[in-house]
Amino acid sequence: FLLGAGALVLLVTILGCCAVWFNNRPYLIGYIFLLSLIFLMEAMVGILAYIYEEQVQHELELNFNTTCLTTYKIDPQKTEAIDYLQEKFHCCGVVSFEDWEYSKWRMQNLSGNNLVPDSCCKTITPNCGSITRPSNINYNSCLSKMGDHMRGHLFILCVVGLGICLIQVFG
Repeated sequence: FLLGAGALVLLVTILGCCAVWFNNRPYLIGYIFLLSLIFLMEAMVGILAYIYEEQVQHELELNFNTTCLTTYKIDPQKTEAIDYLQEKFHCCGVVSFEDWEYSKWRMQNLSGNNLVPDSCCKTITPNCGSITRPSNINYNSCLSKMGDHMRGHLFILCVVGLGICLIQVFG
């Protein structure tokens, strides 16, 4: 979204230069309108990032647990995403590794001997999820790790969006 706003700024700048060069009043009015639109888009990104930063944890709590417990090893794309998440954040389960006990993956016996997915393991090997000792699997909550990660990125979006707006106003 911010990239689109940047490209629009470039086009608007060219329009503004042409409007001044040819002393064309309708182009100048269009230039002012487009600058205002760009400013509002950047401000909107910053404000929405700030607002959504507060809601990330709640949204994750509502949807993440259901997604993990009902789609793991049933939906290949979601399975791949969950495995990637657990490997990247070194975590296991939404709140704890015990969440997997109530998943469709375990209930329908798709897990074989595994108690948790192999992506929970500290060192990933086939069927390493059959042993749930702290030395073998990550005990960290994926919910808190993912929430922190998303809040960090939303904070950056907020600062960049509002920062650019301030530069435009005072610069």
